[in-house]
Amino acid sequence: MSLAIVVLWCGCLTAFLSSKHQDLLDKPMMKVFSISIFVSSLMASTWLFMEAYNSISAALLVLALTMLIWLSLVLQLGHVKAKLAPFSCFNLVFWLALVQLGGQHVA
Repeated sequence: MSLAIVVLWCGCLTAFLSSKHQDLLDKPMMKVFSISIFVSSLMASTWLFMEAYNSISAALLVLALTMLIWLSLVLQLGHVKAKLAPFSCFNLVFWLALVQLGGQHVA
């Protein structure tokens, strides 16, 4: 469960870093590269979630978590001006704590 969240979070972060509106990098990442990593992470996390859920539930869970991860990235970046490493570490620890504290019934 935690591995699926980490894979999905990394994919969402790379898609976020390809935006021209992000302030974490001086220059945004290449769109083709970041979107290919994002799609690969979506497929990998869906496959990892399929160990605990059926395929439709896993796909819907990945969709919901993707939206929530992007929301947390945008809200945190709007309120906390940090560099990439502290920003990423705090956000990833938040999502890992959410999954570990709630288990399968939360995420």
